[in-house]
Amino acid sequence: MAISWLTADPTILDVVYYGTTSNSLTMNATSTAETSYDDDAGWNHNVILTNLQPGTTYYYSCGTPNYAFSTQFSFSTMSSSFVATTIAAYGDLGITHSTDTINQLLNRTAQGDFGLYVHMGDISYANDHPLRYEHTWNEWFTEMQPIMSSIPYMVAPGNHESWCRNPICAIPTYNFTTYKEKFRMPGNESGTGTNMFYSFDYYNIHFVAIDTESDYPGAPVADPDPSPENIEKYYLQENWLHDDLSKAVANRANVPWIILFGHRPIYAPNEQSNGIPTGQASRVQSFFEPYLKQYEVDVFLTGHVHAYARTYPIYNNTVTSTSFVNPPSPVHVVAGGAGNREGVTQFPTDKPTWYAGGNDETYGYGTWVVNDETSLTW
Repeated sequence: MAISWLTADPTILDVVYYGTTSNSLTMNATSTAETSYDDDAGWNHNVILTNLQPGTTYYYSCGTPNYAFSTQFSFSTMSSSFVATTIAAYGDLGITHSTDTINQLLNRTAQGDFGLYVHMGDISYANDHPLRYEHTWNEWFTEMQPIMSSIPYMVAPGNHESWCRNPICAIPTYNFTTYKEKFRMPGNESGTGTNMFYSFDYYNIHFVAIDTESDYPGAPVADPDPSPENIEKYYLQENWLHDDLSKAVANRANVPWIILFGHRPIYAPNEQSNGIPTGQASRVQSFFEPYLKQYEVDVFLTGHVHAYARTYPIYNNTVTSTSFVNPPSPVHVVAGGAGNREGVTQFPTDKPTWYAGGNDETYGYGTWVVNDETSLTW
């Protein structure tokens, strides 16, 4: 479990005191690896708690001795065997037009409804507020603190995480620096060493976070004529995906479901012509869709489009079934309408044949309800 926080000034030692009762935080974990990327960005701190017991509630406080400590928070670890759970999933939240979504998430979190959060990129939309870039990030984290302090919150990079769009902070934040420093995803634990793509198991689901913004041919953040250095980066995500998904398939008897999540979709009603993905969606398709077929991925979960859309099981632009029971191909879910200042995406009147349903009228979020080991309900 990673505990992360921000301070205005650098510190000498980061400490998390924790324990299984609120009045006895007898254990501690430490780190000295704080980071900062700009003068007004503050300092980012991450401490990893290891050897936690399953199915246990831990109470904790984080900070620095002789400097400051947080109030007390708590989280619960996964049980050692399967339990029914609900997962919140969405992309494109931000601080504008997201009040209703955030309030619903806060209320449901307080009621104990969620065991996991998955955020498919475009997190705070700070680069839509380039004159208030750091303030926007801080405002977003403050609003989300009751959730993120108690429930694992997993993220993937979106285009709005790439840089700050302000010449003053463009260089320090270039190439997803803010995203890389403000979050601590299990890249080290899953063999990538980065927050940009990684994987983890959550009960009966193997989640694979992918990078749809860089590190593949035709990516938005890439040299159109790749240098050897960029080609090497492409191979990192490519080779790791093959390795990780091969292991996931071999472990399917124990963890049967595989969900890939990232920011940009392949199949979205507003990014297609006659049912064929266009623009960047076509490039995402060229690189990632073969993985979905080869490793029999169940769901491709994305944001970017500011609406909700779901496909029938599909591969290579062809619907392979209209049933969601043991489908022969992945189902694609776009859930990018959680908030953001750019408005809800309107779909064309004539929908492609693979479109199975959606909502292009209101903001919202999605949930995966996992009641047993053999079914997922969206």
